[in-house]
Amino acid sequence: MRLAGTISEQRQARRFADYLLTQGIAARLGPSREGWTVWVIEEEALPWARDELASFRREPGAARFAVSREAERIRAESRAAASRREVVAGALPPAPTPVMPWSLSSPTPLTWALLVLCGVVALMTRLGDPDAPLLARLVIAGAGDAGSFAPALREPWRWVTPVLLHAGPLHLLFVAVIWPELARRVEARAGTAALAAMVLGFGIFGNVVQNMFDGPACIGLSTPAFGLLGFAVGGRGAREAEVVLAAAWLGACLLGLVGPVGGAAHVAALAAGLGVGAVTRRLRGRRRVA
Repeated sequence: MRLAGTISEQRQARRFADYLLTQGIAARLGPSREGWTVWVIEEEALPWARDELASFRREPGAARFAVSREAERIRAESRAAASRREVVAGALPPAPTPVMPWSLSSPTPLTWALLVLCGVVALMTRLGDPDAPLLARLVIAGAGDAGSFAPALREPWRWVTPVLLHAGPLHLLFVAVIWPELARRVEARAGTAALAAMVLGFGIFGNVVQNMFDGPACIGLSTPAFGLLGFAVGGRGAREAEVVLAAAWLGACLLGLVGPVGGAAHVAALAAGLGVGAVTRRLRGRRRVA
C-alpha cells in the first residue's frame, strides 16, 4: 500500500476514493495533520492515481468525479460476492501451506532461477577470474577485441551470457541484494515472459554499448537490474532504498573501484529502463481513462 497524496476535507477525500473505486483501484483513507491521506492498495496503480489526484485538486467538482452512487453499488456487489465466497470456502478443505516460498511453483520462478544460475556460474568461473577457461567463452569479446562483435556473431549466446558473470564477491553480493525485489515485482505483475524480455533487452543493449564505448569488460546481472530500476523509476514505482543503493554502486563502478563490471552498460540499461517505464506508465494511464 502506497501513499497517493493528501486531501484536506474528509468529504472530498471520500469523493476521490469513490472515483478510484469506479476505475478499479482500491484505496484507503486515513486521518493526518494535513487532512485525509489517500492510500492506494496496488503499487502499480500509484502513478495513475497521483495524476488523477492532481486533476481532482484542480477541479474537485468535475462531473467525472460525481460517482458516489456507482461506488456504493460496487461496494454492495463486492460485499455480496465476499459472502458467497465465504459460503463456498466453508464447504471446501483448507488449502495446503506451501513448503518453500521460493520454489518453482511460486509466481516468480525466473527471478530466482537467474540468481541461482549466477551463483553456479560464479563457482565455475572462480568469481570472474580472467584465467578461468569458461569466462572467455561467455563474454561478448575477448580482451583484445574491444569494439568488435565478431566473437558474438559467431557464437550468439555471447550476447546474453555476460549477465551471468560477476567480478568478485562484492559484485555478486550487490546483485543478490538488489535483484530479487526488482525482478520479483516485474515477474509477479507482468509475467515471466515480460521479465525475460527485459533481461534480454536491457542485458544485450547494455553489453553492446559497453563493448562499443568502453571495451569488452562488461559482466553481471547488475546490468539488467539497472534496467529494471530505470523501469521502476520511469513508472514511478521505485523505492528510495533501491535508488540509493544503485547510485552508490554505479558511482563505484564508474570510479573503477569494483573491477570490470561495466559502468557504461549500467548507464545504458538505466536509460533504456527509464524510457520503457515512462512509456508504459503513459499507456497504462490512457487505458484507465478510456
